[in-house]
Amino acid sequence: MTGGIKAVAEAIKNLRSVLISTHISPEGDAIGSELGLALSLIKMGKKVSILNADPVPEFLRFLPGTGLIKTGSEIPEQYDALVVVDCEPERTGLKLKDAPGLKTINIDHHVTNPKTASVFWINPEAAAAGEMVYDLLLFMDAPIDKDIATNLYTCIFTDTGSFRYTNTDADALAKSAKLLSYGVDTWKIAENVYETKSFGRMKLLGLVLADMEISLDGLVAWVTVKEEFYRMTGTKAEDTDGFINYPRAVKGVEVAVLFREAGPNKVKISFRSKGRVNVSTLAENLGGGGHPNASGVVMEMSLEKTRDFVLPRVMEHMKIFPA
Repeated sequence: MTGGIKAVAEAIKNLRSVLISTHISPEGDAIGSELGLALSLIKMGKKVSILNADPVPEFLRFLPGTGLIKTGSEIPEQYDALVVVDCEPERTGLKLKDAPGLKTINIDHHVTNPKTASVFWINPEAAAAGEMVYDLLLFMDAPIDKDIATNLYTCIFTDTGSFRYTNTDADALAKSAKLLSYGVDTWKIAENVYETKSFGRMKLLGLVLADMEISLDGLVAWVTVKEEFYRMTGTKAEDTDGFINYPRAVKGVEVAVLFREAGPNKVKISFRSKGRVNVSTLAENLGGGGHPNASGVVMEMSLEKTRDFVLPRVMEHMKIFPA
């Protein structure tokens, strides 16, 4: 295994055919990163396919190139390599065991990445995986146009919470400014990402917030999304994007938790911190991973048992960090 931007650039330059993927339940950074990379590699004359386990969320379908993305878990044909962005290969949901000889190239900014790919570049200092893809394209002297820039700007815009989160640093802002020089329509991105919500999604949010709970000390708040809520509102799991920001916004709360039912005995959990508490170590201890301020894990148990198991561990984790 080798690492770094130079190793990744050299590996990609030598490829003729590339399969690109990202994590399950993809969001703005995941979709934007793979599209930005794919569109540039296509301009370089490479054969490129994108395969994700889950479909593109509706609010991201305005991004240039989304028609390239196929949904499934079976790797359909032989490629020179699989390039995974914004997560480790094991989180793609693809059946990697069915393609044991497939070379893996990994570009990620999560500190918990285990570096299992054949070639990897992991940079936890980057605000978004899309920021890393932008750096990579510049390093490779690869093509960048308005469509590519739109995708990569969306990565940084969404992963910084529209430049509100603590990962909004000078690099993120400078690179965003450079991407804008390609003619990116910032309002179109903001409108689709934050200003266009279905009626059903708003009803779903109402159901979720109605059952929001908070710890006795006021430091932890959590919400629960039950599968029955989707049936009641005509929504899907992708409509919960951003819901965790509401309990985190409660005055005095340091850590927010979202429990999302994903089957009879499967619960997806998201953790968000305002900055004082490192939730990546919390997620790691439960078998997941992520960033210090944003992480998650999947538990294979009922919703009730998951909450009973996880919440005491969140409270215990909070004791590590002095008031």
